Amino acid sequence: MIKPALTIGGIPFYDAPSEVEGSPYWVDLWADINGYKIGLQVKPSTYKSANLSIYMGKARSSEEAGHKAFLRDFGGKVFIVMPVNGEVSKDIEKKILAERDLLLQMRPK
Repeated sequence: MIKPALTIGGIPFYDAPSEVEGSPYWVDLWADINGYKIGLQVKPSTYKSANLSIYMGKARSSEEAGHKAFLRDFGGKVFIVMPVNGEVSKDIEKKILAERDLLLQMRPK
């Protein structure tokens, strides 16, 4: 059995396949919930304090477009996470769990 790369709120996230990772979707990890996918884009802990101009402009708008395409194609949202010692912030965890709950209410895919 493959070990998850990250577990958040009991949800195992696995490495996304190469056709999903990076462009066009900008997703590093994903989880299967009721036949839908929740995506994670993993950023280093220095992401917030880094010069944000690096992440602005075309690169940032490309990521946002990719996350919208992921939602359209796989049914779940993409969350940007910055794990520290394998943990994400409680706020992000709550949002991911809310998305899981929403997907569990939908007709299975």
